[in-house]
Amino acid sequence: MLSDEDVLAAVRRSVQERGETGQVLPEEADIGRHLLIEGEILRSVETRTEEERFHQGYIDLSDRPVYRSGLDWHRIPPPEDPGAETTLFLVRRGSVDDRACDCGNGTVACERCKATGELSCPPAKACGDCQGVAACLWCDGTGRRSRPSRDRVGAGRVGREGRVTCGQCGTREAACAGCGGRGRTTCARCGGSGSRACPDCDRAGTVPHRRCGGTARTVTWTEGVITRRPVIEKVKVSTPVLPYGAWRSARAHGDWTDVRVVGERASLARDVDTRVAAILEPRLLPREDEVGRRVTLRHLSLARVTLASHPHRVFFVVPAPGGPPHVAVWPSEKRARLIGAVALAALVALVVVWRLLA
Repeated sequence: MLSDEDVLAAVRRSVQERGETGQVLPEEADIGRHLLIEGEILRSVETRTEEERFHQGYIDLSDRPVYRSGLDWHRIPPPEDPGAETTLFLVRRGSVDDRACDCGNGTVACERCKATGELSCPPAKACGDCQGVAACLWCDGTGRRSRPSRDRVGAGRVGREGRVTCGQCGTREAACAGCGGRGRTTCARCGGSGSRACPDCDRAGTVPHRRCGGTARTVTWTEGVITRRPVIEKVKVSTPVLPYGAWRSARAHGDWTDVRVVGERASLARDVDTRVAAILEPRLLPREDEVGRRVTLRHLSLARVTLASHPHRVFFVVPAPGGPPHVAVWPSEKRARLIGAVALAALVALVVVWRLLA
């Protein structure tokens, strides 16, 4: 941390570089200190779940770790990398049940066709065009011409479009195009045979057993799952509060001190600044489900100087690595509020003028 003498010397140099005369006297300087801390605390958080598992067919569980009756009491090493997300699958001891399925060979009788492999099907059905009512204008689907010739002439003029030669009596343009005068159409699925292949078993009469999926074997066991995932807490502390511009100058020019701690319940080293430790220790209290952590932080102390001879300015003196301190000059809070009020008044006046001219 810079001494008061170093801070005043840096401010004096800054005033002279700006072309202003006069000296910076200790009695006219008000020096305050800001402690900045930024970084992150990364915790590896663990969750444990247990559930019954079922598998169709063979499964090799020999490579999975085994735990006893209580998953919560099963110990595993802390994570080498707390930032890595991992999932571990375990098997409860004595819970594996590998057995042959009750179906025997993995198949059961098809319920849809009752193990016959065939489904009954109507060989023909009513024509979809004429519904079997007006199969033919002359024979009504009987195959014998039953209407007088005078009706034949009138019917020949009416409704000739969409008619075909009757398949029963041979009269041209007299029969329904859909059924050819028969009044019924042959079933497309069975070809008029009256039966068709069962779509569930494809004439086999059997289907795969649902429980075992056709494998004739099932495996059940109790599975434990241990999941670890990183949870990051961002840290940004300024005591007292520092303007953003001063933060930016500190990031760009400051000589920061790094703090890095890795471990299961890692805490700060003894040589860490006591002020930094006092701020961070409450944040480092371990969580109940925490199994590892990585603390990556840095801290910096800078000086805030106000001068009686320059009441509208604030000098932020930042210790720089390998060189003289960096000085950032910003308007005082009072001057900043004044500038903001002037800018707001100018904006209001501009809006009023624009409305008057519109």
